[in-house]
Amino acid sequence: MRYVIFSPKETAILAIIGDRKLKTLEIAEELYGRKKRPLSWRNIVGPTIVRINEKCKYYKLNWCIDGEGLGRDGKTVWKDKREPKN
Repeated sequence: MRYVIFSPKETAILAIIGDRKLKTLEIAEELYGRKKRPLSWRNIVGPTIVRINEKCKYYKLNWCIDGEGLGRDGKTVWKDKREPKN
């Protein structure tokens, strides 16, 4: 039996990030492309990343999404390895 931890949108964001360092605006642009965007499409990525990190902490995964910076284009985020805490 396969358990699904992440929602489809969270899975799509994780696939976009991959092993790269991206700004949240770049992730949003790749996520929605030229198709019809929701009203606050730039503000969807940040809270989704917070949910991903909460799930990583809850399920004691050995990685999380780390980030730095602020600005008009959003913060820069990437996947980061970390040791699971017992």
